[in-house]
Amino acid sequence: ATAAERSSGNTIDNVDAFILTDGSGANRYPLRAGTDAGRVATPLTQPEVKAVLEEAFKIMSRARAQIRKPLDSPAQVTISIVDTDGSILGVARSPDAPIFGTDVSVQKARTVAFFSGANAASDLLGNPSPDVQSYVAKTRTFFADPTALTGKFAFAARSVGNIARPFYPDGEIAQAAGSLSRPYNQWSPFSTGLQSALILNNVAEHVGFILGASATDTRQRCTFTPDVPGKAQNRLQNGIQIFPGASPIYRGNTLVGAVGISGDGIDQDDMISFLGLYNGGQRIGGVGHAPAAIRADTLVVAVGAGVSDGAIVSGWGAAWIVAVDMTIGSGVVQMAGIAGTATG
Repeated sequence: ATAAERSSGNTIDNVDAFILTDGSGANRYPLRAGTDAGRVATPLTQPEVKAVLEEAFKIMSRARAQIRKPLDSPAQVTISIVDTDGSILGVARSPDAPIFGTDVSVQKARTVAFFSGANAASDLLGNPSPDVQSYVAKTRTFFADPTALTGKFAFAARSVGNIARPFYPDGEIAQAAGSLSRPYNQWSPFSTGLQSALILNNVAEHVGFILGASATDTRQRCTFTPDVPGKAQNRLQNGIQIFPGASPIYRGNTLVGAVGISGDGIDQDDMISFLGLYNGGQRIGGVGHAPAAIRADTLVVAVGAGVSDGAIVSGWGAAWIVAVDMTIGSGVVQMAGIAGTATG
């Protein structure tokens, strides 16, 4: 970003930050406030979006990369913020951030905003695919909660990833799949569960178009979940991501958006989202992580007596701060346990 762009307030104020352009040099995603005023009492403000982006960029700049050589190279990522509708409020990337991270950082942010929001169940049930619809009942059975996926609990990207694994808890091969995963004997990298089910119809339509079976291509979106009222987009416009690296943003007890990170190892991505949101909230006041009482950490899942149970990190503190509670024979697994008090 140029000095003029940085001083305009439409991007973050960091000389190393790059922006996306519209092809003619204009900032494609200038910083803006939340667009969900009809559904959120007090949406994210532009200064809040800027603060979280800038603080996340600072954490990235101090982080050691997990996927780069030589060792001790700095992390390079893309940082994206969305509101509860999945609308993009700001994007910033480092000079050498991988291109794939542009899409994936938005996916991650939209994923946690979706699963932490009040419309997850209704949007999935509104999808024309019976396969997609089935994951609502599976998740409600998994958590023994007939009202799951209605915004009662905050899910970080790691939380979503945990229940999208073909064994739950991960590594316990005698256990059934997480509620968002295919059963292990049906699982493959091309059929992971809800993640792949959401895009299957679009892929089929596109293949039909390429092969000449249809004169029209699929819509320029990756899922058939219902559009947000009054908007020509849905909350999962480019699908979901089941890798760690995103945190929902709360104003008190109210979900107002999410920040997603992609471009380095998932633990670095997770750390940057966690600390970036924490520090951004401390800097500007008013926004931050979900209250501890409503985090996915508090959810307990019955997995069957006589097996070893472990607390699985859900995203608040990530894999670099692990709280493990290992019990034998109780037949439950707690999603995670971390207070989220670390600073960077």
